[in-house]
Amino acid sequence: MTILVVLIGLLISHYATGVRHFREFDFFLAPARWIHQRRPEPSWLLMIGLILTCFIAAAIAEWLLMGAAGLLGWFVLALVVFIYCLGPRDLDKDVHRLVENGLDSNDLEIVEARRAMRLTPDADPQSAAAAVLHAALSRWFGLLFWFVLLGVPGALLYRLVRAALQEPFDVPSIAWLARLRLILDLPVLALMVLSAGLCSDFDRVFTSWRQARTGQPLWGFTPMLLDQIAATALLPEATSIESLSTAHRLVWRMLVLWLVVMSLLLIAGWMV
Repeated sequence: MTILVVLIGLLISHYATGVRHFREFDFFLAPARWIHQRRPEPSWLLMIGLILTCFIAAAIAEWLLMGAAGLLGWFVLALVVFIYCLGPRDLDKDVHRLVENGLDSNDLEIVEARRAMRLTPDADPQSAAAAVLHAALSRWFGLLFWFVLLGVPGALLYRLVRAALQEPFDVPSIAWLARLRLILDLPVLALMVLSAGLCSDFDRVFTSWRQARTGQPLWGFTPMLLDQIAATALLPEATSIESLSTAHRLVWRMLVLWLVVMSLLLIAGWMV
């Protein structure tokens, strides 16, 4: 049933783009803000409060809906939460707008897409490709991994940690949230590197991974590794627009690979 939630959620989010206007996280961040105002010290308390908020909110919602509608109630809850936590913007539409209109366009939609992708009008090809991979990590793969692993609380936790990092909390509290985000991203990055290698040039991706890890422990690499992986996907003399398209095709192949693996695990009985 998890794979069904993922597939339906991806389809709804892609075609019903208006759902992004409902992705407001103020309600779920309210406990973290309250903790920060009342007890700014110790600085890790905000992070603990955010984790507890996700698991308590998920437990209450599952208890209510499963009690009322059984497995169907869980399915509806999981689908709503998965769609709610995707994005928050649609990666495909942002890339298509930039490819069709160019990075230097002053159209409002292009400016918003460029800002969401953290690109500048004069971004070089490697930066453009890396932006797609970073966006795929935060909008697709990170959420997908933690939803499959932990269900509803996993999806909420991944999205709310990233949302909380945009809040005006003090530096020590932000530092703890950043550590938690790196922990959440670590297994996702490992799987992204593996899937990028399988979907492109494995030798070049593996070489980039080894170079990025030089002098670092296995748990020490960060999302900056995606910049190295982006460089392996570029064609010689590619423009920034061509790099966007190339990286976009790569992340789509990676997503399809993830969905195929999930389907095989479901057939094998290792996932519900």
